[in-house]
Amino acid sequence: MKELWLQQLSNNIDNNLDLIKLTEINKKDNNQFLYKKKNIFFKVKIPLVFINKIEKKNSKDPILLQFIFNEKELIQHKKYNSNPLNEKFIIPGMIHKYKNRVLILVTGICAVHCRYCFRKNTKQANSITICNWNQIINYIKKNFEINEIIFSGGDPLILNDNKIKYFINDINKISHIKILRIHTRIICILPQRISKNLLKIFSKCKFHIIIVTHINHPNEISDELFEKIYFLKKRGITILNQSVLLKNINDNYKILIKLSNSLFNIGILPYYLHLLDKVEGSKHFYVSENKAKKIMKKILLSLSGFLVPRLTKDIYGGKNKKFII
Repeated sequence: MKELWLQQLSNNIDNNLDLIKLTEINKKDNNQFLYKKKNIFFKVKIPLVFINKIEKKNSKDPILLQFIFNEKELIQHKKYNSNPLNEKFIIPGMIHKYKNRVLILVTGICAVHCRYCFRKNTKQANSITICNWNQIINYIKKNFEINEIIFSGGDPLILNDNKIKYFINDINKISHIKILRIHTRIICILPQRISKNLLKIFSKCKFHIIIVTHINHPNEISDELFEKIYFLKKRGITILNQSVLLKNINDNYKILIKLSNSLFNIGILPYYLHLLDKVEGSKHFYVSENKAKKIMKKILLSLSGFLVPRLTKDIYGGKNKKFII
């Protein structure tokens, strides 16, 4: 029998029409949504269990807007392209941009499809195979400057426990690796992914684990997530959050203050607030840097420093992030 999270994962919506029907959105409220079961390149994908967090009959719901296909995605704009970070893979599936760490796309699959995803055109093509994995491990073994490995994707925790265990066992054999960082969205979407078996695998790691969640709005946080974060922290795992600043979703200082407080209340520290990466089809999510600075100034007046995420942006082809505030 499938684990609960796998059952939830397979029970999803993959088109706008069904999503609109389930959320009871009236066409008069928003005619920019695609009211068809059309197979677009970057398909709609959202588990039914997460749809329950969307307020029915509300076409402006902040969760809905992150996952529903908007016809504005079809409009082409200058400075918006398919690979906005110009990521370079020195081995298929691996980026070595910073001296002390490498980023590995362990999968190209996610539990949900965020419409603003900067890798939506590239993640499937650039994720690893087992052959690449062996090449990557050999590269890391020979490079003693590397002390941190980042699992990204796709979503690393969408992999089954045996695959994660296989990867972790190989990393455990490399003495100069001190940190494994896992960037994941699935914990928020399907908290049941944090199973007893996965916790057991994590507890046998010789290195420190940091999990970076991706939560953009306080409505995404649940009691189930709180419970799972407790079990992760009990095993000494550090948990941080990164958000993307998104127009009409969280571009409001009151929402971001509530998000920081809600995250801290369940044991997650705010880490980054990213300006939108300019991937094609995402301009309707864009919040200007000037507006972002104004929002941050209000946040700084209302929150303790440790609750304020760093406002940052990635530069096309850049070797590091640019910190704005």
